[in-house]
Amino acid sequence: MSHEKPAIHWVTDHSPAAGEAMFAATRALCNLCGQLCDAKIVFDQGRVLLVKWCLEHGRSSALISSDVQWYVDSMAYIKPGTVPLHREVGEYKGCPDSCGLCSRHQQHTCMPILELTAACDMKCPICLVGDTPAQLTLDNAKRALDTLVRCEGQLNMLNVSGGEPTMHPDFLEIVRAAGRPEIGVISVSTNGLHLSQNEALLRELIERKVVISLQFDGVEDRTYQLLRGEDSMAAMKLRLIDQIEALGGRTSLTMTLARGVNEHEIPAVLDLLFERHSILSVMVQPLALAGRAAERVERDVLDAVTIPEVVDRLVAGSKGVLQRRDFSPLPCSHPSCFALTYLLKTEHRLVPLPSLLDAGNYLDIIKNEALFGTDMDSLIRIKDALYDIWSSDGVIPDRESVLKSIKGILLELNTLDCCSPHTELLDIGTRNIKSIFIHHFMDRATFDLTRVVKCCNHYPQADGRLLPACVRNNLGSVVL
Repeated sequence: MSHEKPAIHWVTDHSPAAGEAMFAATRALCNLCGQLCDAKIVFDQGRVLLVKWCLEHGRSSALISSDVQWYVDSMAYIKPGTVPLHREVGEYKGCPDSCGLCSRHQQHTCMPILELTAACDMKCPICLVGDTPAQLTLDNAKRALDTLVRCEGQLNMLNVSGGEPTMHPDFLEIVRAAGRPEIGVISVSTNGLHLSQNEALLRELIERKVVISLQFDGVEDRTYQLLRGEDSMAAMKLRLIDQIEALGGRTSLTMTLARGVNEHEIPAVLDLLFERHSILSVMVQPLALAGRAAERVERDVLDAVTIPEVVDRLVAGSKGVLQRRDFSPLPCSHPSCFALTYLLKTEHRLVPLPSLLDAGNYLDIIKNEALFGTDMDSLIRIKDALYDIWSSDGVIPDRESVLKSIKGILLELNTLDCCSPHTELLDIGTRNIKSIFIHHFMDRATFDLTRVVKCCNHYPQADGRLLPACVRNNLGSVVL
């Protein structure tokens, strides 16, 4: 196994303040010591920078968006959050000391991550999880699930993660415990090594309609050698996708994108999404330096990959399927955290839903949730929007094929009622809709408290707290 570092290099920030235009004030982390300090978001030569001032180390900064216009336009997508049913933290004593969720937090839990273990059968240089022996017991996992249900009532989805979650001695018991009626879709984040060698385990997950969220950085071995420290991974992952499809399972692909390493792999990953019916989605995550990555990888913080660049690369690699206007922020989170689009399957092609739906209808469907149409409220909104398309006289790309697909979806949706389980809604969605997400995790350089308070991506803890993902990843030593 090779431990060669990716070709990403740190540089000291000496950027001048001249020409900067201040947009907002916030709190952030010093690039050098990681302590909370005053910061401002500034526009500089078409880019957006997070500029920090530490009392000990002075000024430091980081790129948070390569495109000022995208950043400004994205702010229009900010919507009021949904308040959780219950908060575990009472008295507010400051951030991050009161994390978990406190009274200042502005969003409920859309995308909970149940981290079972830090153990893994790989040692990826870019892993967000550090080298710790941490492991959740079965009882504590059940307690964390109880917390989620108490705070949310009904959860559209739950991601089971690690480390490598399949290495947990009680992995299946925890998955079974998560299969309670209050929880809709379960996904398992995995590197695929263990699942590729254990068909019985894979079969049970598929029988339980668990979505296999496969770490998938590209189709070239060099990509995995650089990012994961392992050779010959690509063929194993492609075989596992074949195996999941043969067993009737569903997959989502999670791609970490690193400057100078695998940007050229985007077209191949999109080809898989477009061509394989078992692949529901692609999640692209620009490299964040937290956990082991903070110790093993170096990067120029003023040349980071950011959301608008990823959007442009996806458009360029889509063979005409996607346009920049098809992507929008996820309204339930901070606009700098997510961008996404959904695509309708037709007989001949995939058609981005934003090109079919009125902008207001589209945003109403995707607000405050991460999966498309997994509850009854979403179902009603989707049906109304689809009927609007059906009756529209407007220009629709590939109209006949699109209307045929919409008719099929409406016929399926009309068989459901308020008592229909999440899994039936998901089945209709996965047969007809694919999705592309971009998730820009924060690290020490890009950490911004104005993003944290809008986070909907939470880690339930055994003590009852729900920690925003980037607080967990960057301030774990403080809040845990």
